[in-house]
Amino acid sequence: MAASGGLIFGYDHGVSGGVTLMDSFLKRFFPSVYEQESNLKPSSNQYCKFNSQILTLCTSSLYISALIAGLAASNITRVLGRRTTMIIGGMFFVSGALLNGLAMHIWMLIVGRLLLGFGIGCANQTIGFGSQASLMSAAIIGSFKPISILISIFVVDKFGRRALFLEGGAQMLICQIIMTIAIGVTFGTSGNPGALPTLYAITVVDVICTYVSGFAWSWGPLGWLVPSEIFPLEIRSAAQSITVGVNMTCTFFIAQLFTAMLCHFKFGLFIFFGCFVVIMTFFIYKFLPETKGIPLEEMHMVWKKHPFWGKFLESENNKIQTTNTNTKAST
Repeated sequence: MAASGGLIFGYDHGVSGGVTLMDSFLKRFFPSVYEQESNLKPSSNQYCKFNSQILTLCTSSLYISALIAGLAASNITRVLGRRTTMIIGGMFFVSGALLNGLAMHIWMLIVGRLLLGFGIGCANQTIGFGSQASLMSAAIIGSFKPISILISIFVVDKFGRRALFLEGGAQMLICQIIMTIAIGVTFGTSGNPGALPTLYAITVVDVICTYVSGFAWSWGPLGWLVPSEIFPLEIRSAAQSITVGVNMTCTFFIAQLFTAMLCHFKFGLFIFFGCFVVIMTFFIYKFLPETKGIPLEEMHMVWKKHPFWGKFLESENNKIQTTNTNTKAST
């Protein structure tokens, strides 16, 4: 179920991200961005091609609604139950999909996989997809997501959560290093690539697909699965709401700031996010215990035995025992 949720969430990011880069979408809803994008010559600065705070605000603001809904989910779940809450959420999702599909003056769709969106734009210049390049690229790259998620379903209980986290982090880091070199050598600091060979575009798409695959069978679904396993039953609903809230908050800021950061950091932006991949992968290696095959009622023992978190639990238990002893003695 966590993988299915990741698949739906990935659809929002992948397909909708391709739509927001299409000329027809920009021309209808963001004519100023379309004019800026269409007037840029191949020799112009491609880093600032889609740098519009209005465009990013209209898309990233959707994560604010997701943040509010996530924080409210705990109380709603406690009152109505999980089943009813999921049914209501599904009804909202279907209604929103119908509105986006039928309305002529609504869509403000999600920006998509912002980190590699610039790479898609680079590939679109030479890959030969014509006016539908953005959507076609998103479709090709997005097709790797369900396949990778299926792989995750079959191997997550065989190799464990930590192994997938670490492998996915290493795979994404390698792809980001390759993208940094490819973009840096070709676009430089001026953002003027000149004529790009078709082989370059194909290579960029291949690297992006590899990056997406690494995310889709590790950090994507596991980002929802592991939090549902590590919290005690008495605080699980509230803790899950906080987890979703943090996720949506970070996604909002990344979505809102990405195009401006790309315009200023240029190809160095891939190095910036690559550093975070290193940090989060190290965090998993050092601090996340393996939760494979552990019953929920025994999860506290996993934390108690952990070489780092166990120290805090032992200290807390000692404080509780000392307090109880003093209370009995005074009585």
